[in-house]
Amino acid sequence: MTAGIPRGHIRRNRSECHAPMKAKKILVVEDDKVAQKLIVDALKAAGYEVATAYDGATAVAKARELEPDLVTLDIQLAKDSPDDTWDGFSVATWLRRISESKSKPVIIVISGLEPDQIIESAANIGAYTFLPRPFTKQKLLDLVAEALKATPEASAD
Repeated sequence: MTAGIPRGHIRRNRSECHAPMKAKKILVVEDDKVAQKLIVDALKAAGYEVATAYDGATAVAKARELEPDLVTLDIQLAKDSPDDTWDGFSVATWLRRISESKSKPVIIVISGLEPDQIIESAANIGAYTFLPRPFTKQKLLDLVAEALKATPEASAD
């Protein structure tokens, strides 16, 4: 045994030690409070940093401020007023138009609508995938982890 190092352990140089990875930021855009809480609780328990938005205008403001790595996006968002034109597809289109100097978040579209009505539209706005309701917590977490690993912009720190 060498000065304070138990047998079988290797002392590393400081440069070889890795700092803990920064938690990925996820913006949950969901107008249903119960669904929003379930999604947020699952993501926080998995170690993600999570912010929420309940409508399109709030989602755009939060995305600008936080620059999330990933957005879970409900397609059918509640309207705050008759002038409110934001739905999930409008939010996704805006997210895809973020300036080139900023990385664009990965988008996972969530909807209770028939997949046939959503899949093509989700692909057209550049969504990583579509998650139909109802879904399990594990399915959500698996898709989020897969999306963050598969997308170079989101996985680069």
